[in-house]
Amino acid sequence: MKPSQSGTKAEALALAEASDDDLMVGFAAGSYPAFEALYNRHRDAVYRYFLRAADSASAADGHQETWARIIANRGKFRPQGRFRAYLFTVAHHVLMDQFRQGKWETGTEIEAVADDSPEAEASALETAARLNALIGALPGPQREAVAMRKEAELTIREIAQVTGATEEGVKSRLRYAMAKLKRGMQGYE
Repeated sequence: MKPSQSGTKAEALALAEASDDDLMVGFAAGSYPAFEALYNRHRDAVYRYFLRAADSASAADGHQETWARIIANRGKFRPQGRFRAYLFTVAHHVLMDQFRQGKWETGTEIEAVADDSPEAEASALETAARLNALIGALPGPQREAVAMRKEAELTIREIAQVTGATEEGVKSRLRYAMAKLKRGMQGYE
């Protein structure tokens, strides 16, 4: 028996409104649509996290490995709060493993913002290139803290838990990183 169209819409709405923890629990119980909804919510942020640390090929490898570990360990997941913190803990471990193995090519990618005029687009590309270069030049712990805060939207406490640093240490990393980025971006729009 095929599900009715309204059943499909109701299921899609339920998945869209479900919490990340509920989706992960559903996936662990065998629901592929629950995983798909979870993946669609977080895939871009995970990829951008890796892109801040490496070139696009290495970032793609890290992204893929993170999701492979999430899938492989789905039965071990215990809903204890924000799934996003759990996800970025896994991503952090993948990143550290890859760095230790020397598999990463560092660099930053340029993400352009489309605009109507070629001048505005060129300016946006130049600004994005400058910011990405500055982020790429940050020391690893500062770069990672910025990525977790801006890309993953983790709290200071969650970043500390993921990285094993103190909350004060995370605040310090972010403060120094933001000061360097602000100095480096002076004169850019």
